[in-house]
Amino acid sequence: MYLKNIRKGFIVKLATISMIVTSIIFMNTGTAFALVPTSMKDTLTREKVSVAASHVVSMTLPAGGIPAAATMTVTYPGTFGTLTTTPDVICGTGTASAGLGTTVLTITGTGSGCTGTLLVGSVTPFTSTNPGSAGSYLVTLGGTSITGSFAVTIVTDDQVGVTASVNPAITFDVGAQASGTGCDGTFSADGGTVALGTLSTSTVTSSDASSIMHICSRLTTNAGSGAVVTVKSLNGNLTSTAGTIPSNTATPLAINTAGYGLCVGSAGADTGFDVTVPIGVLPTRVSPFNNASCTAAAHNIGGVTTSAQGIWSVSAASQSAFARIYVKAGISGTVPASASYSDTLTFVATGTF
Repeated sequence: MYLKNIRKGFIVKLATISMIVTSIIFMNTGTAFALVPTSMKDTLTREKVSVAASHVVSMTLPAGGIPAAATMTVTYPGTFGTLTTTPDVICGTGTASAGLGTTVLTITGTGSGCTGTLLVGSVTPFTSTNPGSAGSYLVTLGGTSITGSFAVTIVTDDQVGVTASVNPAITFDVGAQASGTGCDGTFSADGGTVALGTLSTSTVTSSDASSIMHICSRLTTNAGSGAVVTVKSLNGNLTSTAGTIPSNTATPLAINTAGYGLCVGSAGADTGFDVTVPIGVLPTRVSPFNNASCTAAAHNIGGVTTSAQGIWSVSAASQSAFARIYVKAGISGTVPASASYSDTLTFVATGTF
């Protein structure tokens, strides 16, 4: 009897062990364990309540990734509204495609499946409308063999305004500059005297000839409608106690002819703006000081008057715009002798803001 009871107990234990082993085998062969991705995130273009936003989802897939024909779902709370615009999918290795439900993004492995990193929407993001309430929202993963979750935040407002103001500004320099010195955007001297010396009937006396100075002018302004530089003559001519040398427009001023005037240089380096800061517009020569060629040897001049006349301008804002201005004079044999012929030129720069 004793042996019979021992044998019976052994059989019961053996049956129990058999059931446990069978259960373990069943669990491992009949049920797949879900794996969790890492580095999960959804980068939204906007996080403000109730506004449309684009989504870019990225993560590192677990071992095995998304096999061919298997799926991974990314489910958003219903308060996100309908997902639209099917996104592109980039896998670390392999391929996958995307599909959209109302609030579910489904990634399906294609070809040999998708493993490694997963990037959804980097080229073509999918979109939705953000929930109407601020807070942290849980996005859950599911599908054939993947589980997990991550959070996105929605805020009352995600934008900060920035304001600033810029005051209207204009700077201007005008003055006599040595012959042979380039008039450019770095000029900063003001005033001075252009000494024409002793005039002759056999030549036209000109700036930049025989070491005679020219006038350099430079302007910087942020005026939207630009600015104009004007010139006004004190006398309207070269005046002395003995007589006058008239100012007139001549194309050109001829030898053995009494005349006096100005012109804005026409050579390539005579007008421009500071090449180190090429911002804005180039100067434009203004009639009558823009007649054809104006150089030390070309004597097309505009006559000056006792009223302000435009001599050059810019049509919009400009940085260190400059213009070289030539002074020219000639005489005939009947011009009275005097050592004191003179005039004073007043230049004014006016911006239109």
